[in-house]
Amino acid sequence: MRPLATLSLSTVLLTLCSGCTEAPAVTADAALDAPAAEADVPADRGRVVPTEWPRTPPSPPPYSLGRCPVLRTGPDSATALNADFPTGTSRRQFRLLVPRNYDPAGSDRWPLVFAWHWLAGTGEQMVREADLERSAERYRFLVVVPDQQRDASDRAVNTFTWPFLLSSDPRPEQLFFDDLLACVSGQLRVDSARVHGMGVSAGALWLTALTSTPRAEYFASVAVLSGGLGYVPSVLRMEYTPEPNKFPSLVLWGGPTDRLIVNFEDASQRLRDALLDDGHFVVTCTHDRGHALPPIEAPTPEESKFVFVWRFYSDHPYGLAPATSPWITAGLPAFAPSWCGIPQVLLPR
Repeated sequence: MRPLATLSLSTVLLTLCSGCTEAPAVTADAALDAPAAEADVPADRGRVVPTEWPRTPPSPPPYSLGRCPVLRTGPDSATALNADFPTGTSRRQFRLLVPRNYDPAGSDRWPLVFAWHWLAGTGEQMVREADLERSAERYRFLVVVPDQQRDASDRAVNTFTWPFLLSSDPRPEQLFFDDLLACVSGQLRVDSARVHGMGVSAGALWLTALTSTPRAEYFASVAVLSGGLGYVPSVLRMEYTPEPNKFPSLVLWGGPTDRLIVNFEDASQRLRDALLDDGHFVVTCTHDRGHALPPIEAPTPEESKFVFVWRFYSDHPYGLAPATSPWITAGLPAFAPSWCGIPQVLLPR
């Protein structure tokens, strides 16, 4: 399997900087070389499982500019494009996928998935590679796919696409999330107990950063694909910050060779351990393809290859007790990849 940096973005999902021309002069050798963590949380780790937790999410934040613009929606990448959304002092681009089977006159509320793309990627590529158009229709959810911030000359504002570097200012991107949640929730029938996050590579690093802020309170569950608590000396140092909402998390990475500037195995294991210590339910998936497309296969031709992620969201709504999941007693779905599992520390002794 070729590394992601050599693969076309039209044929892979998990990539960090194929074709990137704006990255700082940091090589993969500069990534943190730490010994591999244990397969599970060591017995002497400090672990706290709260007895109190939020049962319902907070109301969506207010829109920063008063009254939301009318959002453009559609079942495909082209019709779903919002190319000039005002947020703070910026104007941003994103896609809002609404399946054809969404009834504007209905009364049912729909899950909402936020999906952040990789470095040098686009929202359009994220829609295509994650099979979001077909998946949203089949599994009945709405999708917001943000594009990275660009300046007036169409250059990326943030060197690594999303503002998780030490030199970045995350506030405009945090506000963009707030404004998207506010306006989408105000114009569509969003189930606030089923707001989920998905990030890939650089997008996964950003999702991790976002859930270490009070915005963690909005997420029912998240999927972090080759992301985590990244560390590159003098460039990136991500620390975990506990929040009251102990959202279930799916943490996936490509084994010891999952490296491209960031050591994603180390970053993913640090995130896994921090989440477990803080009382979250976690599913870990470790494949052997490095920083490349994981060997996921659709269980049937009619299903998406990412049905395991969509089922994870469906089975983990907001308000579950910390460190619990229906999967602990029922087990992972039959179509789960063989390289996914629940850490032993979460299972009955």
